[in-house]
Amino acid sequence: MPVKEASFRIGCGRYLQEAGILSKLGCEIKRHGESALIIGGKTALEITRTRIEEAVASENCRYEIIEHRGTCNDERAKELADLCKAKNYDVIVGVGGGVICDFAKVCGYFAKKPVINVPTSSATCACYTPLSVRYTPDGKTVGSLHYDYEVDAVLADTEIISKQPVRLLLAGVFDALAKFIEIKQRFNENITEGYALGLDYAYIMSKYSYKLLCDKVEQCIADMQKGEITETVENVIFTTLAATGVISGIARGSNQCAAAHKFYEITRVLFNEEARPYLHGELVGIGLILQNYHNGEEANNDALIALMKKYGMPSKITDVGITANEDTLEEYYKRLCNSSSVNRDDPSECKAMHDSLEYLWNIK
Repeated sequence: MPVKEASFRIGCGRYLQEAGILSKLGCEIKRHGESALIIGGKTALEITRTRIEEAVASENCRYEIIEHRGTCNDERAKELADLCKAKNYDVIVGVGGGVICDFAKVCGYFAKKPVINVPTSSATCACYTPLSVRYTPDGKTVGSLHYDYEVDAVLADTEIISKQPVRLLLAGVFDALAKFIEIKQRFNENITEGYALGLDYAYIMSKYSYKLLCDKVEQCIADMQKGEITETVENVIFTTLAATGVISGIARGSNQCAAAHKFYEITRVLFNEEARPYLHGELVGIGLILQNYHNGEEANNDALIALMKKYGMPSKITDVGITANEDTLEEYYKRLCNSSSVNRDDPSECKAMHDSLEYLWNIK
């Protein structure tokens, strides 16, 4: 696949991760000015508001906190961007999960202001990556907005993130695992030429991340449930937030929007109501089972499905309320074949995708 992005955007301005790092928020705001519009989700603000106010007040920053409960949509983002400009705030701060972090970036884009993200979970790498997945106000996918610049700063406070529900951790793990499996769809590590510049590095990094997460995820869960912020917890959080974002930036979109993430996008379009209760990484996880089979690595699904079932994560389409019949299979097949995930001019690749969908549809 050709690259989608001309530039390598492989980092953020500053990535800070440690327990208690939220106390430095005021210092980070001061790098960009004297004031901030702080946008957060309901739950995220409940657990961080006091610390945020103390951190910002310690640097004498002017600020306003706004709760956002909706989707990451342009309409509301433009309203808050106008508010930001009208009140002359210097920076936008997003506090919450992937939706809020993506939303803060859209607000910053329309306001032409720097963005600092404070993730309260590791369910996606949205706090780090220079793009936003956008939706309509009622939750339908409308496509991603790619930025010419990187996020200005990320403050990953492991004291907060380590308290996230296991469900959020696993969603981030499966979203990160997908990077390696998706790159493998058309990348052969025994061939050293002919690939987009940087894709080989993305492959090597994603391979390492895949092994680390598979090896460490259950220990991470155990440590978090005991309230311990161990090296394993720090490593897993860093991998799902920062390392996964770097991988995407190095790959520049080449082989990044493969079957697992396309499955997610199609599900959000075709079955928006059924899929609404499920997280990005949970739906990508089901797509990952499809992707593994398509790559000829069905055996790798056994351990993944076992992990999903152990922690109550959906592992097949019927788990998210979708009927596994021939009509739904053909609709997914048609949309996948009209995407970058399938070379529609190659009959064997089309057949392989159809076989993969049949496999997914028949998982017990």
